[in-house]
Amino acid sequence: MFRPRKRGAALVAAVLAAGLTTPAAPAAPAAPPATSGAPAEAPRTVTLITGDRVVVTGAAVGAFQPGPGREGVVVHSTLRDGRLQVVPEDALKGIAAGRLDPRLFDVTGLIEAGYDDAHRDTVPLIVTGTPTAGLGATTALPAAGAVAAEPAKAEAGAAFRDLLADPGVTKVWLDGVLRPTLDRSTAQIGAPTAWRSGLTGKGVKVAVLDGGVDGDHPDLKGREIAERNFTDAPDNVDHDGHGTHVAATIASNDAKYRGVAPGAAILDGKVCRDGGCQESSVLAGMQWAVDQGADIVNLSLGGYDSPGVDPMEEAVNRLSDETGTLFVVAAGNSGRAKTVDSPGSADAALTVGAVRRDDDLAYFSSRGPRTGDGAVKPDITAPGVNIVAAKASQGTIGTPVGRRHVSLSGTSMATPHVAGAAALLAQQHPDWTGARIKSVLMASARPNPALTVFEQGTGRVDLTRAITATVGARPVSLAFGEQQWPHQDDAPVTKTVTYRNSGPQPVTFDLAVDLRGPDGRPAPAGLVTVTPATVTVPAGGEAAVAVTADTRVGTTDGLFAGAVVGGPTRTPLSLAREVESYDVSVAHLDAEGNPAPDHTTALVGMDNDVYTSLYDFDGTATARVPKGEYMARTVVRTGNRTAVLARPSMTVDADHTLFTFDARTAAPIDITPPAAGATPAIGDINVSRLLNGRRVVLNTAFLSGFVDMSIGHVGPVLTDDELTVSVGAQYQAPPVDGTAVNYRFRWVERGEVPTGFTRAPTEDELAEVRTTFAPAPADRQHLHSGNASPPDGSGGWSALLTVPGGGAVVDHITTDELTWGWSYLRLSPQYRSEADYSSYDRTYQRDGRYAERFLFPVMGPGLSALPATYLGLDRDRVTAQVPLFNDRDGNLGRGSAESARTALYRDGRLVGLAHDQVGQFTVEPGEARYRVEQDIARDPTGFELGTRASGAWTFRTDVLPAGQGKRLPLSVVRFTPELDASGGTPAGRLLRVPLTVEQQQGADNGEVGRIRVEVSFDDGKSWAAVPVAGGAALVRSPNAAGYASLRASGTDSKGNTFEQTLIRAYEITK
Repeated sequence: MFRPRKRGAALVAAVLAAGLTTPAAPAAPAAPPATSGAPAEAPRTVTLITGDRVVVTGAAVGAFQPGPGREGVVVHSTLRDGRLQVVPEDALKGIAAGRLDPRLFDVTGLIEAGYDDAHRDTVPLIVTGTPTAGLGATTALPAAGAVAAEPAKAEAGAAFRDLLADPGVTKVWLDGVLRPTLDRSTAQIGAPTAWRSGLTGKGVKVAVLDGGVDGDHPDLKGREIAERNFTDAPDNVDHDGHGTHVAATIASNDAKYRGVAPGAAILDGKVCRDGGCQESSVLAGMQWAVDQGADIVNLSLGGYDSPGVDPMEEAVNRLSDETGTLFVVAAGNSGRAKTVDSPGSADAALTVGAVRRDDDLAYFSSRGPRTGDGAVKPDITAPGVNIVAAKASQGTIGTPVGRRHVSLSGTSMATPHVAGAAALLAQQHPDWTGARIKSVLMASARPNPALTVFEQGTGRVDLTRAITATVGARPVSLAFGEQQWPHQDDAPVTKTVTYRNSGPQPVTFDLAVDLRGPDGRPAPAGLVTVTPATVTVPAGGEAAVAVTADTRVGTTDGLFAGAVVGGPTRTPLSLAREVESYDVSVAHLDAEGNPAPDHTTALVGMDNDVYTSLYDFDGTATARVPKGEYMARTVVRTGNRTAVLARPSMTVDADHTLFTFDARTAAPIDITPPAAGATPAIGDINVSRLLNGRRVVLNTAFLSGFVDMSIGHVGPVLTDDELTVSVGAQYQAPPVDGTAVNYRFRWVERGEVPTGFTRAPTEDELAEVRTTFAPAPADRQHLHSGNASPPDGSGGWSALLTVPGGGAVVDHITTDELTWGWSYLRLSPQYRSEADYSSYDRTYQRDGRYAERFLFPVMGPGLSALPATYLGLDRDRVTAQVPLFNDRDGNLGRGSAESARTALYRDGRLVGLAHDQVGQFTVEPGEARYRVEQDIARDPTGFELGTRASGAWTFRTDVLPAGQGKRLPLSVVRFTPELDASGGTPAGRLLRVPLTVEQQQGADNGEVGRIRVEVSFDDGKSWAAVPVAGGAALVRSPNAAGYASLRASGTDSKGNTFEQTLIRAYEITK
């Protein structure tokens, strides 16, 4: 049976931030054409399933380009807790109806999954139901009742329309990416006792669905009986070592590092590659595992869990029920409450958290409750810190322990301990189903009294008790859900727990409830009771007890959790008393005073975490929300007319509160650019409120501009400090002498939303910015955007406009109270974003003339003059993402790579390797000398210059206490020679190459003295040192045409080193 779970609230057009800051960017050019302000992050481009393209810089600003045939689309964006979601309005109803996965519009998540346009040219989908839409090639996923498909991004819009129109489609999901959730541990769980009883897992099949298993490792020789590759990797080899380590923890036969079930047979299903596990691959692997007769399936991986049952959870539940297989799944490594990963969140999964050797919870172990219904997860814990097991022959992760073993930490390492324990019970009781094994393992686990059930479930797995246990319980946990406030009239809820005794003698034990409230204090007596108080379970039989939750008892509201404790068993439970909450209704009237069925309303809490969308066909929508202060924005349509109404202050403190949005109170928006023939490209409205240090920004963008639109304020007027409103509009004017011309406006108002908005700027009220782009191949597409942000940082949306020919563009812009940032996107013929570049935020003066440039050489490593983290340490995780291709003018750049490598070494030994421009690596405690290496090659058909760049940096560090982070020492050298427009210098001449050392701000850098510079004229095959004088390298070009490559290295006064290489830095012309 599948659990009922609350459907998640639909997306709203909200931006939430506790003081927005602008992300970091490269250092300013030596002579910037405008005043440099806070830097911008390198842009990323993502094509949504709708076919619309989004460019984000990480700030509260971005650019949007509608897909083909979608020129008038309306867009709602959300920035909450650092995560950006962008939802075209025609997708909102699909999300609210449960037919579209919100992750399809989670731009941050899509980038994290490697689904941005620089990395992928398809949109990976899982479609449940019986689709008939033209999806192209599909892969059946019977475990989830679904198919997998990957429509090309260039055709995504058509696929989106077909899927929504297809009655056979139940839901369209993102085919997301799950992540692997990274001696004495077997003794800690009592495995030696089981071994002495003759239990080794012999005859039991355990499937390891991971990144592959090195079956030739001596510890695993003869253990693997079948293998299959479900990824697009060319082989089944374990290239990082995660899967081999997991398999060895289960079934190693090494004398010292013995697995929990050394006699178990391993089914090797490769479902992960390059550190990521596509959900469709995992689903196919799960089906294969049960078809192969797996008794246990180990899933040391997981990803985001949303309310409701997703395809991963559906597959675990369905296959468990149909086959009796037990799925043992990692809880995740997020280390916070409400972060248990899917599919560990599935009812049927045995979900595993991690503990240290003293049974205290590992700091990284994900905690419950489960998203959506507050149920107890994880179910159990096991050792997961510094676990030593086999090292794959090509493995790159972990701290080496001798030549053939490595130490790793994570719930990934805890999970195979439980899978191995389950294999021993499966051997001992071959007639037991996976559900029965799960019940006994949980009932016999050893709890840590210092931990809650949301941290440990029933406790740490204990084989000493499990192999002798005779009593188990079902269900294995109880979720009573939430009772609505007020609670004096709540109806008690009773659930049944059935105990089963497989032993030869009856078992009698007393029952009690151990329950604590949201404040950690014991719950009041009578909140949860169990009857009878004593139960006798007959030999070979069952006995049932009633557990009743009576939420009329007590005065504390919130989530309660604990367990029913009976003799050898613990049954976790959770319940919630809703905090003071009320039904709030919002009525919508159109421009003719009638109920408006066509509306989109966002309701966002100012003093709580609520955000929801309100919709109802009769014009009045109702939501239940906690008592508090709210802000709302609505879009009401009357035929072709649109009204945007905002109520920045809404106090909800009584039931059935009614707020009305009447389109008749709005007045027209009328903006007239000074150029005749200019056509609207985008219009957007930002309403930003500040309350007690928390800022909420509601944003709506109209890709057809402000056509037949009006705007109005609803409710009380606030102070200028409390409320900032900005209205933005952009237009395309006819080209002048073949150069594209745009008008980009934003105006700032305070205290209240304007009722009506009229502007007709003149040319002398605007600044002119001419942006020139470096020459590029003729078959490239060039896109450009400009974003203006008010002083409060609330930002806004920009139109991503085509630059014909890619030569130059002229923008006429407003300047008052604004900072501007510019982005440039260049697309390859294959639709890949081969160059994503952004400028610093700039300030301009009205009636001024300014120049900007993009992609001019030399392109090479560069850092920000203001704090930004390009090389950092967060507790024990090193992140490296050094910009290797900033351009001559300091614009921060990124794009698709032909090849990429990021690696970390500890005292000369490899810690980890990522085939990406970003690397994240977990390091062991103890001070050591580290070396970070990055190497990126770009497509030579797109870049004649700057074809490859690499760097290496060394530093000393130790891990930090939990919750602490720091920037690590990092120095780079920027080369800024004067070159011609094509990046060339004449052959045979002496070229002065100025050198500028840039260092990561906020890091413990030393002073850099002497810099060694070398040059190569054969693409790095040979190098020669060149003199350095007066802050510049002096390079004599050969008499023949060709290219010059540059290399620089040095050591700072604290012993940190750097070396960097740039192939084809500039051209030598004849």
